Amino acid sequence: MRTYYLFKIKGKNIENSSKKNYKVLEELFYLNSNKFKYGIPIFNELCQSFEKERILNQLKSKFKIKQNTIIIDNFEKTIIEVNNSCIIIKTNKNIPFIFKYLNELDKNIVVCDFNNKDYFLLNDFVRINLKIII
Repeated sequence: MRTYYLFKIKGKNIENSSKKNYKVLEELFYLNSNKFKYGIPIFNELCQSFEKERILNQLKSKFKIKQNTIIIDNFEKTIIEVNNSCIIIKTNKNIPFIFKYLNELDKNIVVCDFNNKDYFLLNDFVRINLKIII
């Protein structure tokens, strides 16, 4: 399973290098818990909050959700956790269908896979990859 972390980047920061944004988010992700208070202003400068309730309501209307597990079809199992700070997606697919739907909610989402040191702007990824496979 892959674990993706989605962050809503503030408009002024989306113009910055994706690599620079990823490095900041990676440092915050691995930040020692006793230094966490120092990371909050940095995170708030880079990212916006998601509208958690709105996203959950839209997901519930679009997908079958059972205990935070979204079942797209028999071949894809996706677990999604919506927080104000980020959306966490655990999936058995490299390119989960939920990416296309989340891209419709906002165009300034950066996706990070910290375990595989992978990152991309969701809008660019969907435009290039998902139009071919879906």
